Amino acid sequence: MKSCINHPDKKSFSICHSCGKDYCGQCLDEGKVYYYCGKPECQEVFKKEMNPEVLPANVTCPNCETELELTENERTSGIVHCPECEALIDIKINPPKVIIKENYVELLSSLNQGDIGVIKSILGSANINYYVFGENFLSIDPLIQPAKFYVNENQLEEAKELLKNIELHIWGASKNEY
Repeated sequence: MKSCINHPDKKSFSICHSCGKDYCGQCLDEGKVYYYCGKPECQEVFKKEMNPEVLPANVTCPNCETELELTENERTSGIVHCPECEALIDIKINPPKVIIKENYVELLSSLNQGDIGVIKSILGSANINYYVFGENFLSIDPLIQPAKFYVNENQLEEAKELLKNIELHIWGASKNEY
């Protein structure tokens, strides 16, 4: 476990969702979804999370210009995944911009839609920043190219820990006898 940036003698409680640095609980403000440190630019993001603007119901992907209809969850989180170009888009800013993929590392891949759903649920409920590349390809041509999960590099170890007991399946069949 990493140490707090401000208090090296204390273990990190979480990262600041805005700057991505490790902090102890004393140095973080808890938002509705994420934690934020005391830096002015991070506090601005914290304030927006606590008093969110009403985000639009539709946005245009800045990468491929596809018109996207947003779900309530996407409007709340401020992040949307473009199914056309696989870009991860930050819609909290105007105009929306693509989140830089260089800050994300591959976690795992799967060909099984059930596994993908379970993994998305686990990562989402733990507030892990992730995106899935190739998930939509599976519905067109299954078993050719797996869906790949990418997580924010600052949350890689936490994501691995959450998923360490997950047994991936190729065919969606269970080994259990009924």
